[in-house]
Amino acid sequence: MTQIHRALSVASILFTAMFGAVITVGCDSQPVWMKQEIEAQTDPKSLGGGKWVLVSMNSNGAIPSANLSLEFAANNAVSGFGGVNRFSGTCTTATGQLKFGPLVSTKMAGSPELMKTEQAYFAALASVRNFSLEGGLLRLNNDSGTTVVEFSH
Repeated sequence: MTQIHRALSVASILFTAMFGAVITVGCDSQPVWMKQEIEAQTDPKSLGGGKWVLVSMNSNGAIPSANLSLEFAANNAVSGFGGVNRFSGTCTTATGQLKFGPLVSTKMAGSPELMKTEQAYFAALASVRNFSLEGGLLRLNNDSGTTVVEFSH
């Protein structure tokens, strides 16, 4: 009786392995719609088209009354508002990749809280290396893939 059980177990394992291989080979490529959705989430052209307003920074909620923003323009130009000062600069992009060049800003002074928020915002932007778009949200991530800032249109 145990030889029959062993034979059935071996047969069951072989069948599972073969069936899994057939399924894997048959599903080797992603559906076209899935590829298009992934490409849209990482297409640098999707960044333009208006102002992005900060929703959260370093996993914290949006900073009340700071009105932090970011805009992407032609020729890889970027600009925005840091809470106290306007800024501008350039960025480099590729599919899913984003890196800000040196950013310059006006030199106005604000409350200590807003100045601290602005410094944190500029530091977060400097750490960005990639992005993703999903559900109307723009997530900017650092080298380790951690979302450092998140925007909505």
